[in-house]
Amino acid sequence: MSVRVLVVDDEADELALLTTHLRRAGCDVVAVVSAEEALADDDHLAVDVAFVDLRLPGMDGWALIRRLHEHRPGLPVVVTSVLDPEDYPVVDAVLPKPFTGAGVRHALDTAVPAWSGGGSA
Repeated sequence: MSVRVLVVDDEADELALLTTHLRRAGCDVVAVVSAEEALADDDHLAVDVAFVDLRLPGMDGWALIRRLHEHRPGLPVVVTSVLDPEDYPVVDAVLPKPFTGAGVRHALDTAVPAWSGGGSA
């Protein structure tokens, strides 16, 4: 199963690293730097799972997750953040920063159980 993933992170290095790990795992990635950019194009929301950083400029990750669930009820969401996991909203999976390829695959497995395990991240 090919998984289409929305990644929202304003830190260029984190966005690039997460995108690389997801692509190595066989995913099609839509990478954006803000919540507003994620919501601006319906194509960005035509995904199987969203990886969302909580600390975003403008609309924060908490608000983005609420909006994603309004627009796409049932869309699996993975939070990726440097904040303490106790501060995360209720989501399908978590990926605390700093993350590894194995952590990315585990979060993907948790959020999208139908994912086949893809390539090697």
